[in-house]
Amino acid sequence: MAGVGLASLKELSFTWLSFTAGTISAVTSATKAILSKKVLDGKPMGENLTPANMFAVLTILGFLMILPASLLIEGPSAISAAYTASLAAGHTKAELARLLGASGFLYYLYNEVAFLALSEVAPVTHAVANTVKRVVIIIASVLVFRNPVSQLGAIGSAIAILGAMGYSVAKSKCKPKPKAD
Repeated sequence: MAGVGLASLKELSFTWLSFTAGTISAVTSATKAILSKKVLDGKPMGENLTPANMFAVLTILGFLMILPASLLIEGPSAISAAYTASLAAGHTKAELARLLGASGFLYYLYNEVAFLALSEVAPVTHAVANTVKRVVIIIASVLVFRNPVSQLGAIGSAIAILGAMGYSVAKSKCKPKPKAD
């Protein structure tokens, strides 16, 4: 996490509010992973409550819980203004509906795959993989969009990659020995 923080420290759009929000997001994501892993491990969850079904239930419950806060913060006027601006930019209602549906579906699918991966690996491994994913996105952005990278950004990315690799190597060498019966 320190490598990712270092890589983004000198970005032109860096703000402490964004950094704090990103850090809180990472901590809550890790907490969700740990708590989800505790629920997924060991105990039977019922006949039809597979990890995929559990993720679907948690997603629906999360949506219902966050909807009032979203409407309170954004408000119908902000949503209406964004919709009107999209139409004014030349997008059709059908195109907006298709893009919104595709975006929602792909994001759900991404999160479900992450949740299923969590059911197979340890929460720390999952968090490390998530950190590596962010570095890969930074590298892809550099290669595809030709975004310039500062020396500090390159050092931060290298720290994140080496840290993830070091964790993987240490974990593979320090596997607990199976208990003898």
